[in-house]
Amino acid sequence: MTRKFLQLSKKDDFQEILEGLSIAISPSLLKFLNIDLNNTVYVCVAKIIIPVNVQTHSLEKQDIIFSSDLEKTLLLPKEIKTFLIPYYNKNQIIHLGPVIGILTDINDNKEDISFPAIQHLCKELAEELVQIGGFFYVFGLQNFEEDKIYGYFLDNHTWTKQLFPYPNVIYNRLHSRKADASTTFLKLKKILEEKEIPIFNSKFFAKDETNQLLADQASIDKHLPVTEKLTEQGFFSMLKTFPILYVKPVHGSQGRNIIHIEHIDDHFIATISSGKKKGKGQLFTEKKKLWMWLKNYVKNKSYICQQGIDFQKWQGRPLDFRILCHKNYQGHWTITSTVARIAQKDAIVANLAQGAEMKAAKIVLNELLNTENASQKLEELKVLAIKIATILSENTEGYLGELGIDIGMDKQGHLWIIEVNSKPSKKLEEHIEKTRPSTKALLDYFIALSFSPCLKELSEDE
Repeated sequence: MTRKFLQLSKKDDFQEILEGLSIAISPSLLKFLNIDLNNTVYVCVAKIIIPVNVQTHSLEKQDIIFSSDLEKTLLLPKEIKTFLIPYYNKNQIIHLGPVIGILTDINDNKEDISFPAIQHLCKELAEELVQIGGFFYVFGLQNFEEDKIYGYFLDNHTWTKQLFPYPNVIYNRLHSRKADASTTFLKLKKILEEKEIPIFNSKFFAKDETNQLLADQASIDKHLPVTEKLTEQGFFSMLKTFPILYVKPVHGSQGRNIIHIEHIDDHFIATISSGKKKGKGQLFTEKKKLWMWLKNYVKNKSYICQQGIDFQKWQGRPLDFRILCHKNYQGHWTITSTVARIAQKDAIVANLAQGAEMKAAKIVLNELLNTENASQKLEELKVLAIKIATILSENTEGYLGELGIDIGMDKQGHLWIIEVNSKPSKKLEEHIEKTRPSTKALLDYFIALSFSPCLKELSEDE
C-alpha cells in the first residue's frame, strides 16, 4: 500500500521563524509535488483545507515544517511526527494523512479512560500509525459537533481528550443496536454524508435480511439452512419437517437468546443458549404447549426459525468456524483469520461470549479429516467466505470493510452458513503478540478510503 505514498516527517526546526499559515519544505519536495509558487497552495488534513504560504529551506526531501498558527488551525496534535502524502498532486493541494476516527462506547472515568472490547485494537493502531504516518482518535456519540470532534488520543501510553478535525474515515465500533439506531447516530451519519466522509460497517446486520440476500444467489443457496420468520403456522410446519430447529433473534448477537428445539419420539426438548437457564432442557409433550412457552419467551421481538443441522463435533462438543474477512486497499476481500470455535460440552452454540474456546482451524480439521481432505476443506471454507463477503458488500448500502463469517460443517463434510457479523469480536486474535493481521488489514482499508480520490486519479494516470 505504501508504494503509492511518500512518508513525510514533521520537524520543529525553524518553526519560530514561520509566520501566519505557513509551511517549509525542501526544493526537491516542491518539485516532486509539482507545486507552482506563483499560484495559491493549499494544505489539506482530514476535512480541513487551508491556503498557505510555502517557503523552501535546506531540508531533507521528506521533511515538512508547520508554523505554530497552521498547526493550531489544523488541530494537529503536537505529538504527530509523520504523515503520508500520495504520489499524486493536482490543484496545488498537499494532502496529508490519514486521519482516522473510531466511533465506540467510552468509559469516561477521569482516572482511567477505556474502550470496552477494542482497547487492544486501539493500542495496536496507535503503534502502527507511528511507523506508517497519520493519526487516529477515538470518540463517542456524545463527543461530536457540526465542525469538530472531541476525541481521545494516545499520548505516551495515556489517552488524552482534545479537539480534532473531522477525520478522513470513520470506523463504527458501537456495541449496541440501540446506539446504531439512535437519533444521535443518525444525526452524525447525516453530517458525514454532507462532508463526504465514509463510515464503514455502519450498522449491525439483521439475520433475516442477510439470509434473504444470500438466498437469492444460486451458488450460495445450497449452503443456507431453511429459514423462515417465526410464526405459529411456519413453526409447526418446520417442526414436522426437521428433527432439530433453532429459533434466533433477528437482531441478536454473541449467541444470546437462541433456542435449540429437538423432536425426540413423542416429545420436544427446548434449550436456551444464555441466561440463568442456559443449557437446561425443558420437556414438552405437546407442540401447542411448546409454542405457548416459545411465544412467551420471544414476546413481541422478531425471531427467525431455522433448520437445525447435525454439525460435526470435536470431542463431543459443538464446533463451527469463524472466518475473518477484510477488504484490502484495492477493495478486494481477503481472509485474515480462520479459527475453529469449540463450545462447552452442554452448550448449544459455539460463541466465545458463551464460553467457547478457540483452536486453529487447520489443527481441528486435521484431527477430524485426513491431511489432504483437511487442506481441501480449509480452502472451501475460505472460498465460501469470500463469496459471502462479496455478495453482501455488493448488495448492502454503504461501506463494508470487515466481516466475521460463521460456518458449520455437517458430518458429511457439507458447509453451512450460520451467521454473518458486521462487527466481529476483536478477541479472536488476542493471543497473537505481534500486531494482528486484522489490524494491518484495517489500516490498509483506512488508508485507501482516506485517500480514495487521489488513489483513483493516480491509478488512471498509471
